[in-house]
Amino acid sequence: MSVVAAACSGVGPSHDPTPAETGVLEPLQVYRQLGMLAGPERFPAVASFATMAGPSDSTYVLFGLSLPNSALRFQREGPAFVGRYTVSLKFAQDSQQVREVGGEQVVRVPTFAETSRTDESVVYQTAVALVPGEYVVTVEARDGSGGQGFEARDTLVVPAFGTGKPALSAPMLVYRAEARSSEDTTPELIVNPRHTIAYGGDAPRLYIEGYGYPVGRSVQVRVLDDAEEEVWRTEAVLEGADGEMRHAIVEIPTSTLPLGRLWVETMVPGDSAAAQRVPLVVTISDQWMVANFEEMLEFLEYIAYDDELDSLRNATPEERAALWDNFWERRDPIPASPINEFREQFFERIRTATLYFEEAGTPGWKTDRGEVFIVLGPPDQVFQRDFRRMASARPAIYEWLYDRLPGGRVVLTFVDRYEFGRYELTPPSRSAFRAAAARVRPDN
Repeated sequence: MSVVAAACSGVGPSHDPTPAETGVLEPLQVYRQLGMLAGPERFPAVASFATMAGPSDSTYVLFGLSLPNSALRFQREGPAFVGRYTVSLKFAQDSQQVREVGGEQVVRVPTFAETSRTDESVVYQTAVALVPGEYVVTVEARDGSGGQGFEARDTLVVPAFGTGKPALSAPMLVYRAEARSSEDTTPELIVNPRHTIAYGGDAPRLYIEGYGYPVGRSVQVRVLDDAEEEVWRTEAVLEGADGEMRHAIVEIPTSTLPLGRLWVETMVPGDSAAAQRVPLVVTISDQWMVANFEEMLEFLEYIAYDDELDSLRNATPEERAALWDNFWERRDPIPASPINEFREQFFERIRTATLYFEEAGTPGWKTDRGEVFIVLGPPDQVFQRDFRRMASARPAIYEWLYDRLPGGRVVLTFVDRYEFGRYELTPPSRSAFRAAAARVRPDN
């Protein structure tokens, strides 16, 4: 991962996100729903903010933006490949701009294959000290060639920490953190702008600061799912030397977390006003596939042939790696490219289905809508319909329209028959889906 950090003297946005239940789903919508800023699919940057105490009466705003190498145009320069991008961050109050930071950044990678990475591979961050208050912040990021990019605007509420009352910073998801000795010290962090971790990978790290609390004060850390069910908890202890600056660094074991959208909550026992929450997204990784091989085979049932599944299921652990590689090689649409586009698309669809289509204890990828999304991709249009007399927060029917599938138009209807939020394909739609799935399945 390439990290560009900038520190500026002189601070996350205020959101009330609502899920985009209508319209065509985009993988990046989940980040917008969680209160982050996100670009289009052609430039899939994701940005987020955090705040902590700053010099004097100011507050540090820590801004992080991440994007994949594939969003940039690289050129060979000597033995390496170089990509450039620009970031601009503007803060305004009462229609008057009060601060602007940013500039051109450079990314160097040693091989051509790395220029096509689609995972988070570049992180830009900067710390800006601002007077507490409400700001309109404009973020713009763009490929250095002047091509793809995105611009977003949001309201940013900068809290005041120097009020004399004990306070916690919001928990910050980081890749690395060095504890600060005072509010005057510039944060030494590498942020995780997407608040996303891969199951089975490095444990997500939380950095928490406490102001006005004694050394040894405990902080409760919990991880909750969207249904407010607790999936993990621990007690952290605030540490520090002289002065009133305290900190805690917490690692959350990914083996305890389910896939999907979660929330990390911190609170000082007995002080509910100090409770803070940030989102956490757990995604599929190669380690997840190894640890959950049987469940992985359930994913593959959507796209594999019976003989392929039997071979994988009956293989020894030593044989699985070769069979796994051969499985994807047969489906690689452009063998000469450095990535397998089919494989990348398949797992991106699983991640999206997991995040969007969870229903009453059923993982999103196992629901009818999840299966259709994984196999056929996002619909061209989505319609809501209702047949109930009483108003409901959820529609009774979703219709997904596909215009560009082999064989022509396909309309699939999902009905919430029992009003439990469980959407099932109607029998005619299930038959239509099976026929469409057979047409898009690659030859064996």
